[in-house]
Amino acid sequence: MTNIPTDLLRTFVTIKDLGGFTSAGELLGRSQPAISLQVKKLEELLDTRIFLRGSSLELTEDGEYLYQAARQILEINDQVIARVRGESISGKVRLGIPNDFELAFLPKALRNLSRVYPNIIIEVDCEISKVILQRYQKGCYDIALAMERVREEEDRDSRDYRVDQLEWVYKERQLLDPHEGPLPLIAYPQGCIYRAIMEESLQRQQAPYRFTYTSTSLLGIFSAIEEGLGISAMASSVIPDHLKQAGSSGLPDLGRVCIGLYYKEKEMSVASRHVLDFLRSGLGNM
Repeated sequence: MTNIPTDLLRTFVTIKDLGGFTSAGELLGRSQPAISLQVKKLEELLDTRIFLRGSSLELTEDGEYLYQAARQILEINDQVIARVRGESISGKVRLGIPNDFELAFLPKALRNLSRVYPNIIIEVDCEISKVILQRYQKGCYDIALAMERVREEEDRDSRDYRVDQLEWVYKERQLLDPHEGPLPLIAYPQGCIYRAIMEESLQRQQAPYRFTYTSTSLLGIFSAIEEGLGISAMASSVIPDHLKQAGSSGLPDLGRVCIGLYYKEKEMSVASRHVLDFLRSGLGNM
């Protein structure tokens, strides 16, 4: 009877989830050629093609079936390991995270953590990135996720950050009409990187603007946008599907931001290291 090695299945699922061989290799700690070789071995083992050859990573019919089955197999595998040895890992991990990413990022990143390591408790604190970093420097968190301006040179582990485009978001298009008066803005309080970049870009364009709504709550920001009180800016990966992106509307380009993890390697507990792995995976899957 033929058996499928779980490492081949995990590589295949990771490629599909991250959308690329290189990204999968970075997460799994393997080179791109090694990842390609594993896919080839899997196809040879099953005597079928799982990826359509070409520029995209579209799955064949067999590939689609295998993807769904592989996820179930890996989940059972991880649950067995957790039951046999994972429950001995426990501890509390303090995590600081920007408001935007509590809803868009955290549930997905930590969805399986409680299944694999049920005795790890995560204490989450949400704030704007400036405050998160200040508290991290004071030792308030074991791990922090923060949004910052893109650096010219980035020396961190590639698994610890991602670069994202900032986009204007709105509900009603007439809000973008310059004839309607100063551009109405919705934002977090002073110190928020979104707010600073919006102001800088509009000032460079000499476009009039005013703040119509300020809130420390992500739900408050969403509600104000949905009610048509103004427009705002968000990282593209956290924009809800029901909100519109301004695109080529005449508004200035907002550029890109970096979303990255902070932690002190030498001070991390075993529980913190496992949480870090899940957060890295979450960043890769956004």
